Amino acid sequence: MDKDENFIETAREAITQLKRLHKDYPSLSTRHVKIAIETWNEEMFQKGEVVWLEKQQKRMERDALESRALELIETHHTDDVLDMLIAEFDRQIDFYGLIDLCGRDKYIAALRREALELKANFVSPEQTAELWNAAEKPSVGGERWSAKGVSVLMG
Repeated sequence: MDKDENFIETAREAITQLKRLHKDYPSLSTRHVKIAIETWNEEMFQKGEVVWLEKQQKRMERDALESRALELIETHHTDDVLDMLIAEFDRQIDFYGLIDLCGRDKYIAALRREALELKANFVSPEQTAELWNAAEKPSVGGERWSAKGVSVLMG
């Protein structure tokens, strides 16, 4: 039995026990428990299962997306990471979403690699700032990239 099935089975058993305890000791039940037991039915439980399973599925998808983003950002440009994630997961992700997935430090490290690669190809910090501003890449410290900001990033 997997984790999801175990949770659902445990919840069903808990409800059964709550109903039994209420039947045997009705004076110990709180008003909220009485209302829940009176209004509880299998259809409500099934709807709850669906909602819970959907949340679990979204969490698993988010975990997979985060894991893949962390893997990709180690060796690819941030633009390429976004393109690959969008293609693989069919979700719209922007640079802020990428930062949320990977963390600020990994994002900065990727930008540093990009800046150094651009420098090695004779692209100036001014040109890099223009490229990154045009691509709407979030800057590390200010609103927009500047030549000084790119230079500081490169160390």
